[in-house]
Amino acid sequence: MLLIVTSILIFAAVAAAAYGYSARMATDKSPVAVRLRQLRQMHTSDADISYVQRPPMLLKLVATLGGFLPASEGSDALRTGLVRAGYRRMDAVLIFLGSKVLFAVLLPIIGLWVGTATGRPVGNVVMLVVALAFVGFYAPTIFIGFRQRARHAEILASLPDALDLMVVCVEAGLGMAAALQRVAVELKLASPQLSDELSLVNREMQTGISRTDSLRNLAQRTGVEDVYALVAMLIQTDRLGTSIAQALRAHAESMRTRRRQRAEQMARKASIKLAFPLVFLIFPALIIILLGPSAVQLVNALTQAK
Repeated sequence: MLLIVTSILIFAAVAAAAYGYSARMATDKSPVAVRLRQLRQMHTSDADISYVQRPPMLLKLVATLGGFLPASEGSDALRTGLVRAGYRRMDAVLIFLGSKVLFAVLLPIIGLWVGTATGRPVGNVVMLVVALAFVGFYAPTIFIGFRQRARHAEILASLPDALDLMVVCVEAGLGMAAALQRVAVELKLASPQLSDELSLVNREMQTGISRTDSLRNLAQRTGVEDVYALVAMLIQTDRLGTSIAQALRAHAESMRTRRRQRAEQMARKASIKLAFPLVFLIFPALIIILLGPSAVQLVNALTQAK
């Protein structure tokens, strides 16, 4: 009975999320909504590039408890989180929700079959089924979180090198679009994620989207703070008409400095992280090896003395 109630609640939560997403997509296709969004973007200042609309705390708590929040910011956190993890397909949200339902139902069925086949008590089987239902429901969200962190780390590590290449391209006489395309080609092997993002920015500019909007979309898709800073610098340089090459060179130098500082910070944290395995794993083994024979001899001597 508990398994049935849990499955019904999970199905209702996923159905509500899918209905809300479909209603939002229907609203996005409305001409009035599209026109209002365009007017809102026209009145948005370029200085607000770092501003991100955050959901209310109650909705954020509900989404976190429901496992529907791959991203912690943005008006459409589910779509934003999947894009930042590298999934840009239109049906990515439905696949994500479907995978949550599938794992939440499939894993308890497997656990129930294993529990009945091995002859375990009914209470243990019910607890195992409920635990597997929760694990299966939250497993896709955890996987998306790991993908986001890995993708952000790759983009953050390769961004200074991309800026250096961009400086060389701009100083050689290439425009911004041509420089982005060239850097994307050169980074295809070293950083496929950043290469895809830069190629997408170039394609957006070729289709008629303004440079400011394309750069904003880049920052929104990646979610990396250094990319936000780079986008703000490029937009400010474009507005003021200053030299892009000099601005990129100064920004690349500051990013290399920050990368070195992050490496030094990680090196300082290594000693603290090694304290746990040293104290709880290595030291007890050394004590057993060094003092074990002496303890055995002492016990033997005490028993013979009696």
